[in-house]
Amino acid sequence: MNIILADFHKYVGYSGGIEHVLSRMAEAMQARGHSVTAVFADEKDGRPFFPLPEGVKVYNLYHVSGMPAVKPGALGKLLREAVRPFSRTAARNQNYRLLAKAAPALREVLVREKPDVIVSFREPTGRLLLEGADTEVPVISMLHNDPDEIFAGAPEAEKKALLRSARIQVLLPSFIDRAKRHLDYDRFVAIPNAVEAPECHADPGQARKVHTIACVGRLTGRTKRQHLLIEAFAPLAAEFPDWQVELWGAAYDKPYVASLRALIKKYGLEKQVRICGTTKDMKSVWERTDIFAFPSHHEGFPLALTEAMSCGIPAVGYRDCPAVNELIEDGKTGFLCEEGAEPFTKALRVLMGSGERRRTMGLAARLAMQAYRPEAVWDAWETLLRETAEQKNERTEQVKA
Repeated sequence: MNIILADFHKYVGYSGGIEHVLSRMAEAMQARGHSVTAVFADEKDGRPFFPLPEGVKVYNLYHVSGMPAVKPGALGKLLREAVRPFSRTAARNQNYRLLAKAAPALREVLVREKPDVIVSFREPTGRLLLEGADTEVPVISMLHNDPDEIFAGAPEAEKKALLRSARIQVLLPSFIDRAKRHLDYDRFVAIPNAVEAPECHADPGQARKVHTIACVGRLTGRTKRQHLLIEAFAPLAAEFPDWQVELWGAAYDKPYVASLRALIKKYGLEKQVRICGTTKDMKSVWERTDIFAFPSHHEGFPLALTEAMSCGIPAVGYRDCPAVNELIEDGKTGFLCEEGAEPFTKALRVLMGSGERRRTMGLAARLAMQAYRPEAVWDAWETLLRETAEQKNERTEQVKA
């Protein structure tokens, strides 16, 4: 098959979960003999943070060879940010107006590549494909988050465009009913993310001079909420002086990062809590990690959490967080807490105080992640892609007849 993986979003040096999944899917589908093209939309011109295999074609819709560069315009971006605090819907519509300037470039890419099937990684991407470019190529639309979060404030035009998808993929079976609250659609399919952890076997129960609680995810207060981890660790710092917290993730939200630094200083945790930035060497992070802390508000299928668990690390998260509350089995592979810093403190204290418990829960976590092994996930995706492409070919033959 000739497959396009489309994510009309910034990608130059961008270390988001969606970009990570796209990189993995490109590698998996190319290894299975398919032709893969990745299409992005970034005002910058450069290389992705997560590498794409040699042989994968890459297009940046804002810089397509033979076509004028697309410039969204500073005024349009200022308007988008100005309306965002008042209306998510208005901001998303304005963002789409900016993206729609790349529609001619997208049509040109589709003509050049003649794909059999397209995988859309974001809702605005699907809207541009199905509304702006009005493509007849079948589009599989991915929902990379809790559908209730995705469609909160979603423009009606965006949802209407998604209804034209050949299939819509969600990350967990429970998300299908959530998605149906927002879309009158009957061709959903549940396929999780593939859990491809580095080759490592953590031993969170071993004696160490320094024990580590790791939190991995983009530093943002609305979703990942690293401030709650700092607040939860503060009452434990003196009790457990040989423990440290490492916050790993991209620091795009500068004001939030500044607030985290202020919080660290407020509690006098400069020697025990570190903001570490990003790394491509997660193996070394996992090998020294004793507890994975994940205070997210909402998730789709968090790669960092599942990777940590697959390495044998127990996890702590919130009971009300979608996906997290299905991936962590409370009391077996980690702990699920009620909202707030205090319940998180209690869960951390239990694990910090018992190496044997950390080891037992870590082993259970590793076994639980076997359900998301890569070969099973990519088998499911390949089947879906083939079925979707074949349906298109059948319709084409019927028209010719």
